[in-house]
Amino acid sequence: MKVDELMSVQLELLIDTYIDKRDIEDIIFSLGYSKSDNSYLWHNDIYVSIRGCWFSFSYDVEISYEKEDRIVKTVCSTTTHAGRSYDDFQIQLDTIKKLEKAFGGIVYNDGEEGYFENDIPKLTRTEIACGYAYITFERNLASVEGLIEEVDLEKIKFYEDSGIPLIFEKNYIRNNILLPFFVSIMENLLKTITYRYIETNEEAQNLIYKKKDSKLPYNIVRELLNGEKTIIDIEIEEYSFQNFNSANKAFERYLDINLFEDILSNQVSIEGKQTKLVSVLSEMINYRHKLIHEAYLNNTLSKDKMNVYYSSLKQLGNFLVQCLKEKKNIRIELEKYL
Repeated sequence: MKVDELMSVQLELLIDTYIDKRDIEDIIFSLGYSKSDNSYLWHNDIYVSIRGCWFSFSYDVEISYEKEDRIVKTVCSTTTHAGRSYDDFQIQLDTIKKLEKAFGGIVYNDGEEGYFENDIPKLTRTEIACGYAYITFERNLASVEGLIEEVDLEKIKFYEDSGIPLIFEKNYIRNNILLPFFVSIMENLLKTITYRYIETNEEAQNLIYKKKDSKLPYNIVRELLNGEKTIIDIEIEEYSFQNFNSANKAFERYLDINLFEDILSNQVSIEGKQTKLVSVLSEMINYRHKLIHEAYLNNTLSKDKMNVYYSSLKQLGNFLVQCLKEKKNIRIELEKYL
C-alpha cells in the first residue's frame, strides 16, 4: 500500500493472545519511544523527526475484520500524521514489524492487511533543520498580512502641516509599529538558516574551529563551560542579520552563498517598475532603524507601501528557497515535499 501524504496513518497489529505490558514496553523502549501520558511517542529531536510516531496498545478490542466484528485480545497501534518525515514513517513500519516478529499477529489498516510502502522523500538533517526555519518564516508572514492597515496619507500630511497631534490616527501608528516586526521576520530567517546549516554540517563547524584570530573573553568561556551557549551561538553573535554586508559574510563563509549576487540582486516588480530586491528591503530596514533609534514615525507607510514590503519579504523567502536548491541541493519546503 502507498501512503497518502495528506492523511494520518494508523497501522495496527492484531494479536490473538494477551501480551504482557512489560514485554511490549521492552520492545517499544528499545526502539527509542518515551512514555507520554497513556501512550508512547517516538521523536528524534536532532532534525530527523518532524511529527514523530505515536504508539499505544489495548486489550479485548472489538475490530471489524473480514466483514465481521471480532474481539482481539491485544491490539498494538501506531499513528503518524500528515507532514511526517521519512524516518517518522519508517519507525512506524519497523515498530509493527518488530512486534509481529516477537508476538505474531495480523498487520491491519482500516480493513486492509499488510504494510505500506515508505515512498516519502528522505530529507537530510540540514533540510529538516532549515525547513523548520522556513516554516516559521512563512507562518510569521501569514500572521502579519492581515494586520496591515489602510492609511489616509493626505489626512496625515494635513495634520502634520497643521501641527495637529496624530495620536488618534491608529492605523498610521499600527503600520509604523508593524515595520520592526517585518524586519525581525527577515532577520530571523537569515540568522536561523545560517545557524541550522552550521549546526547540521560538520565541515561548517570546522570553519569555526579553524579561526585563528578569535579570542574569547572569560565570561564567554564560562558560558560555554556551563552549557549556557554553544560555540555556534558565540559565532552567530559576530554577525548582524539586519545588515546585509554582515549577513553576507556569514552566508559566504558557511554556506558558500553570496547574498547580494545570488538572492538580493533579483528584480522585483514595484508599482509596475522593476527594482532590485536589496533596494526595497534596505529601505524597509532604514525606516525601522529611524523608528527604533529616533522615534521617527513614517508618514509614507500606506497600505500599498506596507504590502510592497510584505511582498518583498515573500520574494526573499522564494529566492532563498531557489538558491539553496540550485546551489546546495537543499530542499527546505517541508510542506511541499512531505
